[in-house]
Amino acid sequence: MSPRLRVALEAAFSIALLALLLRYAGLDQVINVLADISVAWLVGAIAVSIGTVVLMAWRWRLLLLAKHMEAPLAWLIRTYFVALLASQFLPTAIGGDAVRAVELGRRSGDGPEAVASVLIDRLLGVVSLVALAIVALAAGGQAAHRPEVLVAEATFGLAAAVVLALLFSSRLRGVVARRLEPRVDGRRLAAGQRFYDALHSYREHRLTLAVVFALAMAVQVVRIGIIWMLVRALGMDISPSLILITAPVVFAALALPVSLNGIGVREAVFVYFLRDDVPVSQAVALGLAFLAVGTATALVGAAILAVRFLRHGMKAVRPRTRIE
Repeated sequence: MSPRLRVALEAAFSIALLALLLRYAGLDQVINVLADISVAWLVGAIAVSIGTVVLMAWRWRLLLLAKHMEAPLAWLIRTYFVALLASQFLPTAIGGDAVRAVELGRRSGDGPEAVASVLIDRLLGVVSLVALAIVALAAGGQAAHRPEVLVAEATFGLAAAVVLALLFSSRLRGVVARRLEPRVDGRRLAAGQRFYDALHSYREHRLTLAVVFALAMAVQVVRIGIIWMLVRALGMDISPSLILITAPVVFAALALPVSLNGIGVREAVFVYFLRDDVPVSQAVALGLAFLAVGTATALVGAAILAVRFLRHGMKAVRPRTRIE
């Protein structure tokens, strides 16, 4: 399937699913819920979301320091914001990973290590999501015993086993590197034996991986806090345990390559998990508010690009994507 066709299908799916949810919930009712949102809570959620970028950039820097690669934290933060902009407005999350890999590869001159650091960061994020789901299952009370929750947790556990195998299996090293390596326009960003070695040599830095994993968990917890803040902003009556159970499924759904940046799927997950506790219109509004927070955070990257363009003109535009 060509990339354009895939994007078209994902966009069509998102539009159709969101339209169906809005029809089911009542567009007027969703608008009324959003109109009554607490601006203070919403702005607070956006501020917290922006703050998490510092944590994400810091964990990326730790991965680089383990390989004796220097990059200022301020530069990594700016690059992360630009990557979030790409992730939010390009068809798939890999767009943001590609931005980080390309920018770091050009700065460091070491494409294989740059791509490997981004990929390890992404994989540890997946493992942290699995750990969060396990914690949610243990602390979720009666809400955790719903069949759909148990199915989701089993899926997360399988995903964790696969990710750990990808990280530490010597036999799979070639297959992993070829399959998971970020690409742009169908081209690999850094291919060859050096990339394979850069990826799997992280097995020798287990303390760093543990610290990065802890930071990834902290980011996931903060994201749950953002959902809680939006629940308060919308005046919804939802127990913290239900939020804890729902959040990992929402985060996982955003990574599924079936929709355009999770539009429609995000709202559908909220509707399904919260259907017994709040009106459908509120659940849909919560999904749209969460989308708005992500968009506002990503727009910081647009401001960074605008400043770069004003300073450097057309030189700020870099059409080359290959960093080997």
